[in-house]
Amino acid sequence: MKPRFRVLLLVAAIVSLLVSSCTISPKPAMADGPLILISLDGFRWDYLQKYDAPTLRELASGGVHATRLTPSFPSKTFPNHYTIVTGLYPEHHGIVSNWFFDPESKETFGMSKVESNTQSRWWGGEPVWITAEKQGVRAACFFWPGSEMENHGLRPSLYTAFDGKMTSAKRVDGLLAWFDLPPAQRPRLSTLYFDVVDHAGHKYGPDAPETGAAVKEVDNAVAQLLAGLAARGLRDKTSLVIVSDHGMSECGPDKVIFLENLMDVSQVQVESTGPNGGVRPKPGVDLATLVAGIRAKAPPQLRVYLRAEVPARFHYNEGERIPPIVLTADDHWNIESNVGWPNRQLTYVRGTHGWDPATSNMGALFIASGPAFKHHVEIPDVENIHIYNLLCSALGLKPAPNDGDQRLVRAALAQ
Repeated sequence: MKPRFRVLLLVAAIVSLLVSSCTISPKPAMADGPLILISLDGFRWDYLQKYDAPTLRELASGGVHATRLTPSFPSKTFPNHYTIVTGLYPEHHGIVSNWFFDPESKETFGMSKVESNTQSRWWGGEPVWITAEKQGVRAACFFWPGSEMENHGLRPSLYTAFDGKMTSAKRVDGLLAWFDLPPAQRPRLSTLYFDVVDHAGHKYGPDAPETGAAVKEVDNAVAQLLAGLAARGLRDKTSLVIVSDHGMSECGPDKVIFLENLMDVSQVQVESTGPNGGVRPKPGVDLATLVAGIRAKAPPQLRVYLRAEVPARFHYNEGERIPPIVLTADDHWNIESNVGWPNRQLTYVRGTHGWDPATSNMGALFIASGPAFKHHVEIPDVENIHIYNLLCSALGLKPAPNDGDQRLVRAALAQ
């Protein structure tokens, strides 16, 4: 073949490739409007139909709705809120319970302690608002566990310290005020947190009318948010991801396992109680002997694990913040100390959470609605570790390393 002919063939091939590439449909761009992540703490998966929630039901029907969102273990508030925004299991981001002991610092983390919420040393991983800020996307947090301190030397552009006394309506007003800022200062990613459903579920139980009233309150708050966005010309541009951290199960003082009936509590440091518990042997106490004694006395409603033996599906084996002995109770049962019990049982909670995430009552809520997401799609049960990647994809961000994958992105994101 002559050299000139080879050149002509090469030119023809290149032209053909360029022409054919022009006929391929480009990948649709991600929606460039605001994205709001909303938590309805303690909103069990079936509350959507069980109680009066017309706004949430409409969003679920018109967008993407998971039949059930599975929390991470333990199914408690702080571990799961931080898992949602980092895509990491609690054993990897370090917030292993609402309250836990850190052997390295010899200090105790507490969800209601100011220092725990403002010191970055407790919080591992990279929350989505930091991922956003690192990549030039303004973020705002109107309450969220982990949002009140620096992470990787950064903070969200806008944030406010948690105020549990603030009404649901005022929280919505506070977030909407940030959308009244000049366009360049408005957030592209926002978080919003409501806790009234969780409080009602604890105090009255998941089947109480007071819990139904709390569901109605947050439904009204979401309707208020949508109306406020519409008034600002942002309703059709805004995407929402509405989640809860866990469900709620009824309980009471008649279904309690006392630590004192299982062991000599003077030999241990008790680090957690409730649906799951944990104890750490004091110096000089033999771990194997201690756990054998607990197992010998355990009732059928209790399982006793060495940390390394916790079932793999719980992802709760790594890190010294997890107690060396982990206790898990059956649904509706709690692990408690009998110290002060005669008085405590009079006001004991009627509902709580923290049990095996696979338990039906621990199932949480997931709704995605707006231009970034598909329409009229029902998806099966999904784990909350995958939400972080969905948020990043909806915003066009490169996610930090995490434990999730792309299954929720494929199921929910508009293509």
